[in-house]
Amino acid sequence: MLTPKQSRWLRKSHKWLTLFMGAQLLIWLISGLYMVIMDIDYIHGDHLVDESRLTLDASQLTISPEAILSRYPEANRLELLPTALGPVYKLRLDGKALYLSGQNGEPLEPLTQQDAMQLARLLHPGSLSNASSELLTKSAPAEIGGRGLPLWQINLNDAFDSRLYISASSGELLAKRHDFWRLFDLMWMLHIMDYDTREDVHNPLLTGFSLLALLTALSGALLLLIAFKRGEEEPA
Repeated sequence: MLTPKQSRWLRKSHKWLTLFMGAQLLIWLISGLYMVIMDIDYIHGDHLVDESRLTLDASQLTISPEAILSRYPEANRLELLPTALGPVYKLRLDGKALYLSGQNGEPLEPLTQQDAMQLARLLHPGSLSNASSELLTKSAPAEIGGRGLPLWQINLNDAFDSRLYISASSGELLAKRHDFWRLFDLMWMLHIMDYDTREDVHNPLLTGFSLLALLTALSGALLLLIAFKRGEEEPA
């Protein structure tokens, strides 16, 4: 059993820990609740794209991977990408990417605005009557990281600012974004307390606050136990 002095110190410590941790505990609760109640497929933007258009179909390949590698023996990597216009080979040559048609093996020309909008119409199950497009060549939006330049940003101009990002080099769909995804991304950042990359779940800030939250809970549990003990010791 703790002495009166130790009990006072414990109560004071618990009070200040609770005051200090209160805001972060509320943020953890709200962000965790949002991430739990939202359908992850909706967050991923699956409703924005007809996924059947992105299924690799071997029957569309008129040139084999072996034939491609025989043409480019210096290639150190070969991938097959699904696009709405058919499969595309991606080769890595001297650190650079080369995209070839899976139907004839010829290098792909950069997508024009008309090509990008055609792809978007093939991918999106709804109407694109209000959509617009923009070619990004210098910097990619933060919501998709630094990947894929040059790329076409297809703005659906709907109520949730939905966007499709399509590689101008390969026609590959790189990302699907909308306001609920952006809010999810914000909640994820707040939840893991990585305000820079939003990826590191082992960062020191999260570790430190987690330990403080544990101390807060343990001190509260100990105070509750002490209160029960005192209640049992009081005469009836």
